Amino acid sequence: MDWLNAHKQELDDVFAEANQIVSTFPAPLNQLGLAYLAKFDASKEGTTKNYICYLLPYWMKDACDLPAAEIQKLSLANVFIMLYYFIQDDIMDSAKGEHKDKLPLANLFHIQFSAIYRDMFPSSSPFWRYYESYVLEWSKAVSNEQISDYFHTDRNMIAKKASPVKNASTAALLLSQQAALIPAVTEAVEQVLVTLQMLDDWADWEEDIEEGSYNCLLASMRKRMQLPADSVITAEMVKDQLFVRDFLETYGQIAATHHEDFNNLQTSLPQMMSFHKSLVTNIQIVEQEIKEKRKKLASGGFYYYLSESSL
Repeated sequence: MDWLNAHKQELDDVFAEANQIVSTFPAPLNQLGLAYLAKFDASKEGTTKNYICYLLPYWMKDACDLPAAEIQKLSLANVFIMLYYFIQDDIMDSAKGEHKDKLPLANLFHIQFSAIYRDMFPSSSPFWRYYESYVLEWSKAVSNEQISDYFHTDRNMIAKKASPVKNASTAALLLSQQAALIPAVTEAVEQVLVTLQMLDDWADWEEDIEEGSYNCLLASMRKRMQLPADSVITAEMVKDQLFVRDFLETYGQIAATHHEDFNNLQTSLPQMMSFHKSLVTNIQIVEQEIKEKRKKLASGGFYYYLSESSL
């Protein structure tokens, strides 16, 4: 089964429901909320896609025999979790407080996913212990990221920056009476989250250099170049590593190792595995594109012009 296209209708339904809920928020938070949700709406073209947030419940159907209504609830909850924590990220990354007007909105998002979980799990359910542990993991990970080289000291901590996503997989396993699978599935989800962060950091390295944010790609380059943690890494140094010294080959091998580790886990999650494979492949495709472009340039400017021309 295709990890994305097979769930297109379900995603349309989930985001339509999310839009309907947000539209009932008191003004002006309803309009602010709808505008914020629209940035991430998977049913629309040109939006930021965070597939694992809202597709993880559907991927869990490979291991869990659950009613469609419960899967949709878990996906909807994860949409509101995504929105809530993205606002937290916006505020933490803001130097001038320009996102403070979103704080009331964040709390309304929090109410939504909390209500869904309360409806699905009684207060005595072990779900709430996992829920609290994921919040604690997130808090620790985002608080210490700048002073800890997680990519080399504790790679799972990179995944824990997105720990609340795991509410969906853990909830699905508890609802299907398969709590024993939680450790293995959690490890699989974390493998995917680390590789996903690696890909995001490849896309964002220029912005992260400018803002001084931790970045897996840059951290890995520092390690390769044996640079002190407090030394400056410039855009020119990064481009040299990427376009001259084939750094993405090394980076891609790390991601490929994650996929091998995923394969070795005792889980039956083919859709999530297929998604992870697509992440690894994306890094490898960029690596090959860089090598091909360098070959064309080495063949001479006119040859490069001809090879890139649409004529």
